[in-house]
Amino acid sequence: MQKLLIASLLAMTSSIALAQQTPAKLTLYKTADAAACSGDQSVWIDPQTQVYYLKGDKLYGKTKRGGYNCRRQADAAGYHPSRSH
Repeated sequence: MQKLLIASLLAMTSSIALAQQTPAKLTLYKTADAAACSGDQSVWIDPQTQVYYLKGDKLYGKTKRGGYNCRRQADAAGYHPSRSH
């Protein structure tokens, strides 16, 4: 019984660690309005770097890959703001 419990805990721990390393997929919208953030800021997401840019940042809406989403969702998915913020 104790061995089964330990094995279960080890399996859960490794699953949690893997989930924390894998970035959550966000929906990338083509326009800031399409993100419909209702009170939250729209941000430009760069999925390759896991960075988001705020309106006014040099790369807002300009990275090769990316799209718009809401700041709270980006934070929850593990993305971080650009270094300019």
